[in-house]
Amino acid sequence: MGIIISIVNNKGGVGKTTISCNLSVALTHLKQKVLVVDIDSQCNATGILIPSYVNIKNSLYELLDPESDTRVSVHDCIYLSKYKNLYCLPNVEETAGLELDLISKYPESLKLLRNKLDLIKEEFDIIIIDNPPNMGIFVANSLYASDFVIIPVEASSAYSLDGLRRAFDLIETIKEAGNPDLRFVKIVINKVDRRTKVAKSIINDIKIRFDSSQMFQTFIPFNTAVQKAEYVKQTVFYSYPSSRAAKAFRDLGKELLSELNKII
Repeated sequence: MGIIISIVNNKGGVGKTTISCNLSVALTHLKQKVLVVDIDSQCNATGILIPSYVNIKNSLYELLDPESDTRVSVHDCIYLSKYKNLYCLPNVEETAGLELDLISKYPESLKLLRNKLDLIKEEFDIIIIDNPPNMGIFVANSLYASDFVIIPVEASSAYSLDGLRRAFDLIETIKEAGNPDLRFVKIVINKVDRRTKVAKSIINDIKIRFDSSQMFQTFIPFNTAVQKAEYVKQTVFYSYPSSRAAKAFRDLGKELLSELNKII
């Protein structure tokens, strides 16, 4: 399909990287060829997906550095992950230092990631971009390059709802800036523990604010399997394939493909 999806929320800790990595593995189980682009300079998706023995010579830094004299191909920045049919365009911490340069060259710099991904878009069924917890220039690049947006919300924290409005505002800004076809897909509710009053209240609040068509029916449960897997830099499919979380990500992958088939 050549679809690019950004996982975005202004709030940290809502599970953007968890969803990006585990959803991507789930999609490969559904016969999709997937690329994860790690645009967060914390590089967590890179650490989870790329084997530790791999020497990363080229990364997102080389692709986005406006002052770079090197002519690195985007293909040179893509690495096979630990999983079949799943690839990763990694990041390095130094990429955070490019922020001021990119801002100074706005709006031209807004197109950098899009121009690179357009060269490889058709080589993958789905490209998922894992974003930092803000609404800065890197997220703007991500949205400008994307076709769709998924917004994770943490069911155990009311603060994660605060990022929804900012995400929707930025989506509208990017549409006006030159990506009019950018579309919000759905909210995915993460870290759900139905035993707690907080989770029930947040879920009810989201249902009041948003139509059911704007929410994935699949909830990602709060599950220690996710925490344990990420501690050793793995996905739940590698460490705990029979866990409740793994099943939920499989269901989310099926629901996402069904949704995309309706839209496209």
